[in-house]
Amino acid sequence: MTVTVTAPDAAENLDRAGGRGMRLLHDSAATGGALSVLLCEAPPAEPGPPLHVHPGSDETFVVLEGALLLHVQGKTHTVEAGGSMFVPRGTVHTFATGTGRAARFVVIHTPGGFEQMHRDVHAAEAEAGRALAPEEIIAIARRHDWELAGPPLLPTGELAPRAGGPR
Repeated sequence: MTVTVTAPDAAENLDRAGGRGMRLLHDSAATGGALSVLLCEAPPAEPGPPLHVHPGSDETFVVLEGALLLHVQGKTHTVEAGGSMFVPRGTVHTFATGTGRAARFVVIHTPGGFEQMHRDVHAAEAEAGRALAPEEIIAIARRHDWELAGPPLLPTGELAPRAGGPR
């Protein structure tokens, strides 16, 4: 493994339709599989992905600007700029941005490899010419280190009601 430096303008662009910015700073190939690092931007009032689990990787969120709502182990936490949260593998979690502010944050997966899910979603959206529906993203995510565990987090900090009944 060698030292790698990635300037923001040289990072792999994995921007998502709908305004979520994503730059892959280091992939698992560059780190010998040790980790992957993504720089993310999400607009205000953006629901997150459904509650999910990464059975084979830990995930660390580092908030650079704004605030991120992180729902972990049944509780929603507000992580402000300068703060971080470590989510061990196998832990049910999700995230969203609140109603007032956009968020800029770094996501680190250890070990690396999960970045391929973001590459696959980015490519599928480019091919479709539109944002993918949640069920399309879930189908892609399931091919990677990702398992569905419940509804998404809303910008209010509450979980969305489950279809067909209470959450």
